[in-house]
Amino acid sequence: MESKVNAYSFSEEKAKLPWYKYVTVEPVMFFYMLAFMITSVIEQTFYVFKACTINHGYSEEICHNISSYKEINNEVQVTVSTFHQWNGIASHIVPLLLAFFIGSYSDKRGRKAILLAGLLGKLYFSIVITLNTIKAWPLEYVIYTAAFPSALTGADLSIFAGCFAYISDASSLKNRTLRVGILDVVYLSTMPTGVAIGEYNLPYDCVYAVIFPFISLDLLK
Repeated sequence: MESKVNAYSFSEEKAKLPWYKYVTVEPVMFFYMLAFMITSVIEQTFYVFKACTINHGYSEEICHNISSYKEINNEVQVTVSTFHQWNGIASHIVPLLLAFFIGSYSDKRGRKAILLAGLLGKLYFSIVITLNTIKAWPLEYVIYTAAFPSALTGADLSIFAGCFAYISDASSLKNRTLRVGILDVVYLSTMPTGVAIGEYNLPYDCVYAVIFPFISLDLLK
């Protein structure tokens, strides 16, 4: 009973704060999703180029104009499709298992731990996939060195679960639905924006350099 009274008092106190005091995990979600969407466009080109030059051994000139070589393009696309299948399994099998426990863990230990774990996992992914631009590393090294180790932290699952759970905890009963809706708008708005920026085809190394300050800012919050 006492805990309910304290929670109610906390909610009433929060309701009296100025609007900018309500800003908590929204910047985290915005910067993370913006960086994710920017790089998601570039990643597809990177995977095709990597498979073409390293896995199949074609010249960079051919791989830069792969659409002009139908047979080579079909051959490379099969390799990339196989990569995506295994990359999807490696990236989601651990978070799928963590989904059964991460909620109860954060209820006891707090939301910050899982949120930081997810952000650190994605930061690790960003660093290591940049190393995968080394020409000697074949495409499947992305799975072994970046995707699977990053997934051990929960990655996207931890970030989304942490953000939405924290919003629910920090909101009054009156404002909870509104704040969850705002968080949805914040991360959904980055999708067209990030894709539009990614279409400028920035150099791959440069794009991942953009991620580092975004995620670093998130980690400092």
